[in-house]
Amino acid sequence: MDAPNQCRWLAGASPVNAVWPLVPPLLQDELISSWLVRCALAQGCGPMTLTREVWPDLRFWCTDPDRYLSHAQMVELSRLSGMSADALHASTLIPLYRMMTGNADFPKRIAPWFLCLGIRNRRRSGGLQYCPKCFEQQTPHYLIQDRLAWHTACPVHHVSLLDRCECCHAPLCPQLITPPDETLGRCHRCGYELYIAPTQTASVDAVSFQNATDGLFSGPPRRYGDRRLLLSEWLSLSRWMIGILRTAARERSPCSKSFFLEMGVNVDGLYPPETGLPFEYLAPDERATLLANVWCMLKVGPDRLIEIAQRERTRPSLLLPRSGELPASLAALVTVLRSKRHRSNPRPQADSPRSTKSVLMRWHRLLRKFQR
Repeated sequence: MDAPNQCRWLAGASPVNAVWPLVPPLLQDELISSWLVRCALAQGCGPMTLTREVWPDLRFWCTDPDRYLSHAQMVELSRLSGMSADALHASTLIPLYRMMTGNADFPKRIAPWFLCLGIRNRRRSGGLQYCPKCFEQQTPHYLIQDRLAWHTACPVHHVSLLDRCECCHAPLCPQLITPPDETLGRCHRCGYELYIAPTQTASVDAVSFQNATDGLFSGPPRRYGDRRLLLSEWLSLSRWMIGILRTAARERSPCSKSFFLEMGVNVDGLYPPETGLPFEYLAPDERATLLANVWCMLKVGPDRLIEIAQRERTRPSLLLPRSGELPASLAALVTVLRSKRHRSNPRPQADSPRSTKSVLMRWHRLLRKFQR
């Protein structure tokens, strides 16, 4: 069962003249890493054994397998599996990254809007998401769309996505599943059936933002005020809004609170993530809260936003980015807000203790790494 507005990234494929004895079909919208794990379990071996047979000199599972796969590697995998190289290429994140940026190669750093796996050797600290109801109703597999940072809800069941085991809280690491298991539907650490995890109804505003962004890949531009925004412009504007929302959550002030209330955002409901990590590392519920508020701000429109910022005398440090450019649709903010010279705060002495907030943030990051 599909949602009427669900965007499709891959048609799926079946093997032809495969060398391997058992090759499951590549399901619709399935990630190549998910399919490779299912291939390995079908052969009765672990994922690392299978990929070592295909690429003896490649530590496949120690990198992000959905982001880096050369043409030569795809050709060899195609020969053994019987899948066309085009179908294998379409099951990676490379086509989406090209559509969003115009570049074919992922950067070694964080790629905006693509979830980070937090890899150390073969273990991970996050980055994969799933819908328990989808895992219950069909063959468990991981979807291309669920590696996108604006996806926080299942478009079919309208429930929030999960990114870890609800029993032992381990991040999802299907590449660590080994026989006798034959499915991706269990936790690699404790064997918990992932489909029985409790679900929560997704935020309506977060789903609206998700559907609107997906629609830009195949539909017309989105209107924002008098401008019609293409995909790259829409994502740039949304990222700017995420930035000011996170700033407001960290540095609360009466001025910013009034500005956001006029924009339909309750600042008191915003909390900075415990880890303080970039957006692409955050959990689904943390991203959903931000994106729901982004949708509320987008509905207000640019003219109203600029008017509120001028009336409330919003400080320039909140709305004008320190690095990068202001979105073109809000260029008038530069003239409305008078930039003041920022006085650099004196740096603390090297021997002075860190603040409680800084210590707790580092502690939560350490706990996140221990969960691998």
